[in-house]
Amino acid sequence: MSKKKRDQISTRVVIADDHAGVREGIRRLLESSPDLLVVGEAKDGIEALELAEELNPDVLLLDVEMPRLDGRQVATKLKERESQVKILVLSSYNNSQYISSMLSNGVAGYLTKDEAPAILVKAVLSVANGEKGWFSQEIASKISGWHPKTNEN
Repeated sequence: MSKKKRDQISTRVVIADDHAGVREGIRRLLESSPDLLVVGEAKDGIEALELAEELNPDVLLLDVEMPRLDGRQVATKLKERESQVKILVLSSYNNSQYISSMLSNGVAGYLTKDEAPAILVKAVLSVANGEKGWFSQEIASKISGWHPKTNEN
């Protein structure tokens, strides 16, 4: 990437997923947008936490199931540390318990990995700009009754 393009990037992203091929595909997709730059990749939760704190990205694209610390633990620790990084979950799991746990830790959205690529790019850009509520349709149907204060579905 040229210096000129790097200087024009408005949104910095860290990708956290335990599968190298998934990270590579997401990186290529995100960097196809002129407004996004992947500044780090984490293969487990500890690396995700370290990179989020060290690099201070605009968005942490976070998987739920990862080694060492899972996505829920990463989100909890970032919330406890009052991190300003915005979290967008990208996971294969659509379990209501996972979703509720992530939402109670202040994630900006929860997308499944089968989401359309254009939606993922739009969600990352929107989350970076402070928008919340980015959910895959399948996820949205599971959280319609979720209440953030009681954590009930």
